[in-house]
Amino acid sequence: MADPSTNRTPVDLDRVRTELASTGHPWIMGETTMTILDETQRGIRLGVPLPPENERRQLESHAKTIAASQAARTTAVAGTGVGAQFDGRDVGGANYVTPVKDQGDCGSCVAFGTVGAMETVAAYTRGQPGLQLDLSEAHLFYTHGANDNATCDTGWMPDRALKACHDVGITYENYFPYSPRNRAGAVLSADWPNRLATIPSYGSLTGNPAAMKEQISARGAIVACLLVYQDFFSYHSGVYRHVTGELAGGHCVTLVGYDDNQGCWIAKNSWSTGWGDSGFFRIAYGECAIETWQVEQVGAVNLRSWTGSTPVLGLWSNDSDRNTWAYLQNLGWLHLAADDEAINKAMLIELVAAKQGGRPVNAFNNNGTIIETYVF
Repeated sequence: MADPSTNRTPVDLDRVRTELASTGHPWIMGETTMTILDETQRGIRLGVPLPPENERRQLESHAKTIAASQAARTTAVAGTGVGAQFDGRDVGGANYVTPVKDQGDCGSCVAFGTVGAMETVAAYTRGQPGLQLDLSEAHLFYTHGANDNATCDTGWMPDRALKACHDVGITYENYFPYSPRNRAGAVLSADWPNRLATIPSYGSLTGNPAAMKEQISARGAIVACLLVYQDFFSYHSGVYRHVTGELAGGHCVTLVGYDDNQGCWIAKNSWSTGWGDSGFFRIAYGECAIETWQVEQVGAVNLRSWTGSTPVLGLWSNDSDRNTWAYLQNLGWLHLAADDEAINKAMLIELVAAKQGGRPVNAFNNNGTIIETYVF
């Protein structure tokens, strides 16, 4: 979040261009959807309250120390078998990262960074790149955030957002669509408990780049905060390093990868595809307190919802009671597990008929378990 005590000057593109040239062009700059805004408008799009100055300096110093150590780049690989590179957008040709969104003129980046991580973790841990999960940033920020005294002007913190996702959960986008400051007047659907994502566990990875890499490669994404300087607004591509400009505020993003060869994290932002590399960016290890401010992991994501009209691609069972599975398009294998054996058999008969007749089904999926079905 922007710090009102800091005397900021607007981003100077000519100065950025000159400084990049003098440092060997570590990244490419240009006009973006952020540089065309005035300073106040840019500040609003930062949504993590800054710590005191002495603490900020300690965070950045610690991050630089970590990056300067060769162990920071090799511990994860040597200690856990994690590879030297990972990108959730291309895992064996599969993309587990959901599309970039635009938070608009609201300091709601924590909701976008958190939701982005949850969506990717849900798809990656299920091995379902076609999951097409779209969760509600509006529910997280305008309901849970508001209950925690967060506003578009104050911002929020990731650990608080994740607590809400753990304790209550968030619904899907179509049950509470996002608009900046909720100008569209959307309201939360009363049926939201039946269309819900929750996280059974979460925790801090702050100051531990090896664990950050391990969690990204094991689950697809994590949440991180960074200090934003004026030159960052003009980032277009390459590996970002702060070269010029004053501190503008704090921001939250989703880390979806890393690259030890380039010495950087790969991040998904929430400033639209008109900023950065189609909305993504690479940031050098140790820059802007990216490892040392607040870094959070999402252990898993439980999903509860109707599947909607979905083809049945496969069925499997054996002689064991209630050991029947259905493979639904984009959702993978789901277990049939009604409490009543007669209902379980009835669902299986419906699914067999649907598959044979090429008819879609609408199944209620409770975190991988089908408990009710309708055949069209």
